[in-house]
Amino acid sequence: MKKVTPTPVLLILVLTSISVAAAQIANSSQGPRAVSNSASKASTARGKTASINAISEKLTSASSQAAQKHYAAGTALYGSGKLVQAIEAFKQAAKLQPDDPQTHYMLGMAYSKSKAYKESFGSFKRAIQAWPDWPQAHFRLGVISYVLGSRSESLKAHNNLLRLKSPLANSLDRIIKEENQATPAEGITASEWSLTETELVRAAGPGKEAISAPTGNVNQVPTTNVESRSVSAGLVSSMKDAAPVASEQPAATEEPAALTGIYRVGVGDVLDIRVLNSSTTRSTLYSVIDGGLIDIAIAGGPITVAGLTTDLIQARITAELQRRAIEEDARVSVGVRQYGSHSVIITGLVTNPGTKFLRREAVPLYVIMAEAQARLDAGRVVIMRPGSPGMTVDLADPDALNFLIRPGDMISITARPQEFYYIAGRITYPGQKVFHPGVTLLQGILAAGGVTREGDKIELSREGQDRRLATTTFSMKEIKAGKIQDPRLQPGDRIEVVR
Repeated sequence: MKKVTPTPVLLILVLTSISVAAAQIANSSQGPRAVSNSASKASTARGKTASINAISEKLTSASSQAAQKHYAAGTALYGSGKLVQAIEAFKQAAKLQPDDPQTHYMLGMAYSKSKAYKESFGSFKRAIQAWPDWPQAHFRLGVISYVLGSRSESLKAHNNLLRLKSPLANSLDRIIKEENQATPAEGITASEWSLTETELVRAAGPGKEAISAPTGNVNQVPTTNVESRSVSAGLVSSMKDAAPVASEQPAATEEPAALTGIYRVGVGDVLDIRVLNSSTTRSTLYSVIDGGLIDIAIAGGPITVAGLTTDLIQARITAELQRRAIEEDARVSVGVRQYGSHSVIITGLVTNPGTKFLRREAVPLYVIMAEAQARLDAGRVVIMRPGSPGMTVDLADPDALNFLIRPGDMISITARPQEFYYIAGRITYPGQKVFHPGVTLLQGILAAGGVTREGDKIELSREGQDRRLATTTFSMKEIKAGKIQDPRLQPGDRIEVVR
């Protein structure tokens, strides 16, 4: 029996076939344009995604540059002692780059110098959270915890330094063990307490955001990928001491004579500080550690004393005690018990060579020579001063012994080489004569036996810096009569008695 399809079903099949055919005709009539439009839509979608990514990168770069500017400004302000402004600049940088350990680290340093120890503690904590294996951040956190009286946090920082195998663990351990004394342990190096020059150069230049991951020696500060940096010498100098010295510090261009009457405290000195109207039995000796600080608990913690005289330190401590309402009528006495910051080194022909410590900003050379005891064969002193050419003085010259010696000078005592002067003309024993410092023209003539005949005119020829001779004529009668000075001879002088 033949199967018959119902009419409605046939109608639906016919209409469907017509629709498919119409669609194929429409597509074929449009040709490649339809394919192109489809591809164009896909390309547009991809372009929008790339544009969004580019905008995101630009925003990130702009944020990084803004953070960098705030950070650089904060570093400069820190170096000039403007701590309040420095803190604000570092805070702005931290907002823009909250995961940058170096920004939090510098913020902690600024808080510490302004004696905001709790805020400093928090900043060092955040620096460690951003980089858990940074030894210097752990060390400073331990020191700040010690100042705040939190022994547990100090011990935790010490344990972290031990875990990192950092030599800073020993320094922090000494500080913790001396918590019952008034001063932290001696011997802490500049890299341990103060902001080092290496840290400063890395902190002050651009490109700070490119902090590399800690690899290799974890006892180093973070390194940065910087093509070029420019840090002013003044900024390096001021921040190397970790704390700007107060404005009371005298200028470096002080008169040399005034330097022999003052002494500015420095790192390595031991101060004897007493509150005269106090009944405390606490130790009165305080060592000035690197960074120019003493940790005097009764005054609230570390105080910057480097570059100050004992009178200025006394006034600063007195003002701090009064501000804290600890001793309203405080009478403070400050003296230097042990001098250890102003040193010079003397070598050569002396009985007692080695390092000598000055008790003034400058002392005459004869003071050093009296302590070192020159040997009999010593004749000359060569003085080397950083940033200056070497200077040679003669031990036989009384005026030369008044030359002022400054901290950092290198003094070498040598034998005097044999030198001569030359005499000719109407003279008893002409020729080459041994020169002795201080000998005068008339003495030189007498040492040669004097004149043979009546002679008064003396020509003295001396070699100048251009190696040309300059001749001066003297009258022996005028010299003997005291009308003119008897000139001193110099090595290599030529003397001729002409008539």
